[in-house]
Amino acid sequence: MGGSPRIVISTGQTLPDMDWSGELDRLTDSWPYLGPTWLRATEKVLPEIQPWHTIATRARGELALLPGYIITTPPVVDHEPRTYLGWQAPSGEEVCCGAETDAARSAAVDALGTEPFFPTLLLGSPLGYRTEVAYNFWTPTLMGAIVDKLVPAAFEAGIRCIAAPWIPDRRGNEALVTALNAAGGHSAFWGFEDFMSLDAGSWEGHLAALPLKKRQRIKGDVRRALAAGVTIERVDGENIRPYTARIAELTCLNREKNGAGEEPGHIAGILTTLIDEGADVRAYLGYKDGALVATCVTVRKNHRLFPKWAGFDYAAIGERSGIYFALVLDAPVKDAYAEGLRTVEFGAGAHQAKALRGCTPRKVTTTMVLSDPDLRPQAAAWLDAFGAGRRIAFGDTTAAPSQPAPLTLLGQSTDGGCCSTG
Repeated sequence: MGGSPRIVISTGQTLPDMDWSGELDRLTDSWPYLGPTWLRATEKVLPEIQPWHTIATRARGELALLPGYIITTPPVVDHEPRTYLGWQAPSGEEVCCGAETDAARSAAVDALGTEPFFPTLLLGSPLGYRTEVAYNFWTPTLMGAIVDKLVPAAFEAGIRCIAAPWIPDRRGNEALVTALNAAGGHSAFWGFEDFMSLDAGSWEGHLAALPLKKRQRIKGDVRRALAAGVTIERVDGENIRPYTARIAELTCLNREKNGAGEEPGHIAGILTTLIDEGADVRAYLGYKDGALVATCVTVRKNHRLFPKWAGFDYAAIGERSGIYFALVLDAPVKDAYAEGLRTVEFGAGAHQAKALRGCTPRKVTTTMVLSDPDLRPQAAAWLDAFGAGRRIAFGDTTAAPSQPAPLTLLGQSTDGGCCSTG
């Protein structure tokens, strides 16, 4: 008899056996941070996290992957569920693109201890800052079916908290948020990521189509970079290897400057894996007086370009050199136009300054599901307060007028951001 193939969903899985070329063919439209190549490298550099992926299959070659990792003890703040309730780590480390936190709320969360939250199942790519399903087939009920299988299985396995920190507002992802909320979760605003659609046909046409002020800002970035004595060159693939350690060092300096943390070994490990796998990786290198003082690494996947890691030696170039946008925005976009690409996906970081240079924002949502139903109402209130502070700090005009006064947004200078731009 005929009929549609049955969808089979399995939880607690390891990664599918797929290399980079397989991702290009089978996970064409998925972000590189959600594919097996990136995630295998993540698992190698973060051995303390336990893979617990949810995989849906249908007909031959059809696959949907929702990455997940079990974390048993408090990790870095970006992977710490209490952070998204307004908890402040004793170290002072801040969540990526974090707003200032309320001391009383942090103390209240802290008073609960770790038992209500750990083990945590972190959904998404821990070092890609993205919670999304990578898939090559679709049905209207796919996301809901994945969550319906995942949540009870996770709680049965002893998980106390399911955290989905970075769900972007892309087609289909609303169903993911809705399903997690229906399973007892709650959602709040995390921030914005930024992208640029390449609609003008050429870099010159792009500049000409921009409003005057935005065009002047971009030209001003280039002038300031030149005035600072910084020259930019690009190296690709294998030619990046000699610069891997410096790229990792500068990227971590950038995150540290903005109150966040990342280990050089994480960046170097993933970058090396991408090169080993033959991924289309490019590095833009900024030199001053012969020294490498600025870097931006991008990954091309099919018709899109993904700037991921950006790092700067601010002691050498100054806080307002203009090199950030000349290196991270202008150079990649110019090359993307030359190659006929469709989109440049910048991710989070320096949102307001990117918007002033022609980028389009995309909302990102945090969702959390606690296993203890008695704690869910209080956690929802804390998550709402966390989201309200970030909404105002990001300059989101939909924030309710009764919300508290604007908070300082860490990492939102006009010269960079804490998320390594991706």
